[in-house]
Amino acid sequence: MGQDRQNSQELLNELNYLRQRLAELEEMNRDYLGMIENSYDAMSIADCDGRLLLINPAFERIMGITKSETLSRTIQDLTNDGITDASAALKAFETGKQESVIINTRAGRQVLSTGVPFYDQTGKIVRVYCNIRDVTELNHLRQKFEQSQKLASRYLFELLEFKRGKTFKFVAHSNKIKQMLETVHRIAVVDSTVLILGESGVGKDLVARIIHEASSRNDSGSFLKINCAAIPAELLESELFGYEGGAFTGAKKDGKAGYFEIADKGTLFLDEIGELPQKLQVKLLAVIQDQKITRIGGVKEKDVDVRIIAATNRDLEEMVKQGNFREDLFYRLNVIPITIPPLRERKEDIPFLIVHYTELFNKKYNRAVKFSKEAIEMLCKYNWPGNVRELANLVERVIVIGQESILNPEHIPGKYHTAAQNMAETVSDFKSLSDAVEKYELKLVKNTLELCKTREEAASKLGISLSGLSRRIRRLKQLENEGFI
Repeated sequence: MGQDRQNSQELLNELNYLRQRLAELEEMNRDYLGMIENSYDAMSIADCDGRLLLINPAFERIMGITKSETLSRTIQDLTNDGITDASAALKAFETGKQESVIINTRAGRQVLSTGVPFYDQTGKIVRVYCNIRDVTELNHLRQKFEQSQKLASRYLFELLEFKRGKTFKFVAHSNKIKQMLETVHRIAVVDSTVLILGESGVGKDLVARIIHEASSRNDSGSFLKINCAAIPAELLESELFGYEGGAFTGAKKDGKAGYFEIADKGTLFLDEIGELPQKLQVKLLAVIQDQKITRIGGVKEKDVDVRIIAATNRDLEEMVKQGNFREDLFYRLNVIPITIPPLRERKEDIPFLIVHYTELFNKKYNRAVKFSKEAIEMLCKYNWPGNVRELANLVERVIVIGQESILNPEHIPGKYHTAAQNMAETVSDFKSLSDAVEKYELKLVKNTLELCKTREEAASKLGISLSGLSRRIRRLKQLENEGFI
């Protein structure tokens, strides 16, 4: 009897212990279920066949599907029905390890899903637990941040341009420049790529700005200029395409928008395009073709809407032949070529350019200086190898250092006198055009004879017969004896 009572007591104690543990487990289960049910993140559990066993209310909200539509269906069914375009659970089943994927849902949300596989004692996957976080708002915030980056950079560029006080007036009185500007205004209304050709200092930058200002992009976006020759090759890529945070040593934590992103809806002017490294030529070609860029260190493509204007003083066709410039990129850039003639080919513009820059620098330096008629005539005889930029620099220099209100030839630096004197001497030195041509030809013969070892070599270099050379030598000696050469 005593033994039975003892056994009964032990059973009762064990029963009480089990009840207590059951109560604890129920409480723990209630907490786990409460945590799952009230989680802001979506959660799901799938069995070894990929069939959903449990989802929480957040899953219904984020994925845009009800519990009744989901439970007992496989994840593959949901993917096939277009409810989701990817699955971390399916990927976890494939690889046997934790996987994360970005999912676009039927509800129009973008979510980050992480699937964690659970194994039984035999090493078989029996469950996959998924946590699904809605990153739609986070992406919106990121986009707004990137837009604010672009705006900040755009405003900085515009502020710098405003501070420089640049004027975009193009002085045009010669027919060559008038015809060129007519073409510029015609092409401004279309979005084709433009290639501006011309020597250094002719005003390629100014023409590019005129194209932008005459286009609809002047209202929708900015005009940004980058000099491909002024920035080291290793930095040029990050300046053009931007970079993600931590892409390289010294990179900003939040990354940086490149010129293509900042110029979105506007115009990007690539000056000195002939200096663009081969590696970047490939990337530029892809941007022109696809209107998409990828930041350095990034994997996501970004759409850009940018009109590209390029400029160079180099012969790109010759560079293509030499293998220094991609032929496909050249044809992409050369859709509409614009050639700006050098100043020596439009000397009728020189007096008006002098007046224009005189007014500009008088206002800048609070002066009241004028060029005399003689000074302007002398400057018109100069060939201006530096083109308009050289002329502008000269006008600024003489206005700044000059003390007189009227600038005469003696106030102009010596090298500009030499050109005028040479021309005056040449003009007074001959009687007619045929006389001038003969004297120039004979001087060329004399110089060639001094350079060559034999008359045969000289005749070959000049492209004339030996008898023709002998005749010219006799005439040369005659003029030298008479003192004309």
